[in-house]
Amino acid sequence: MSATPRVPVPHHLDEPLPMTLPRLAEMKRLGKPIVMVTAYDYPSAQVAQLAGVDIVLVGDSGAMTVLGYPSTVPVSTEEMLMLASAVRRGLETPLLVGDLPFGSYEASDEQAIATAQRFVKEAGCDAVKLERGGTSVQRARAIVESGIPVMGHVGLTPQTATALGGYRAQGRTASRALQVAEDALALEEAGCFSLVFEAIPAAVAETVVKRLEVPVIGIGAGPATDGQVLVFHDLLGIYDGHAPRFAKHYADLRSLMVAGVAEYAAEVRSGAFPGPEHSYSIDERELAEFRAGLN
Repeated sequence: MSATPRVPVPHHLDEPLPMTLPRLAEMKRLGKPIVMVTAYDYPSAQVAQLAGVDIVLVGDSGAMTVLGYPSTVPVSTEEMLMLASAVRRGLETPLLVGDLPFGSYEASDEQAIATAQRFVKEAGCDAVKLERGGTSVQRARAIVESGIPVMGHVGLTPQTATALGGYRAQGRTASRALQVAEDALALEEAGCFSLVFEAIPAAVAETVVKRLEVPVIGIGAGPATDGQVLVFHDLLGIYDGHAPRFAKHYADLRSLMVAGVAEYAAEVRSGAFPGPEHSYSIDERELAEFRAGLN
C-alpha cells in the first residue's frame, strides 16, 4: 500500500498571528508574559518584528534617543507622527501603540480625540498611549469612547517629571503609592486596555496588579507585572545618555558602531577603500570610444 501523500501546510499558517486586544487579555489570563519594546524608525521596527515581540511603542522617548532633545517635552505631534509612520512600514504582527506627546491632549477632550485620530489615520497606529491620572483619565475615556484603544501610564511620567520631583521612582510612600493605585484603577475604569507602570516599587506594583483586570506592562516596576518594556536604544546599548536603573543592556551596539565607522574612515584615508570589488567596470572598447568622444 502506498503511503498517503503529505499535504503541505500553507506557509501563512506558520506565520505569527497579528497581536490583538483580546489576545493581550488572554495572555494576562493565562499568565503568559507580554513583551513590549520601543521603536522609532523602519529598521528598528523590522528588528522588533523579527525578534517576535508582542507590542511596539513609538515612545516619546524618541525625542531624546533619536531626535536629540534634552527631554520628552519638546517633541511635536508632527515629529511623533513621522516616527510612528516609519515604524508602521516596518511592522506586521505586533500591536503598534503611539505615544501622544506633551501638549497634544491635555487641553480638552476634543484636542485629545483629534490627536489620537491622527495617530491612527496618518501613522497607522493600532492604539495610543497617554500619561498620568487626574485629567488624563477623562481624556482617556473620551478617546476610548471615540473608538480608539488607549494605553495608560502611571508612576514616573516623564512628560511631567518636574512636577514629580525629577526622574525618580514614584510610590515610595504610602500616600504616593495610594495615588498610583487610584490613578491605575481610574484609567482601567475609563476603558484603557492596558497600563504601563514606570519606576514603581516592586511590592507596590505587585499589590496593584492583583486589583487590575487589564494587562500591566512594567518598566522598573518589578517582575509581578504582566509584561515588560524597555527602550530599544537602552537595551541594545546605542544611546549614550543617562541610563535609568531599570534599563538592562543586552548588547553594546554603540561601541560596535563607532568601531565600524572608525575603520571605514581609516580605510578611506589610507586608500584601502574602495577596492576593485567595490567598483564597476566598462568594456574597453566602450571606454576608448568614450575617451575619444571627449577630445
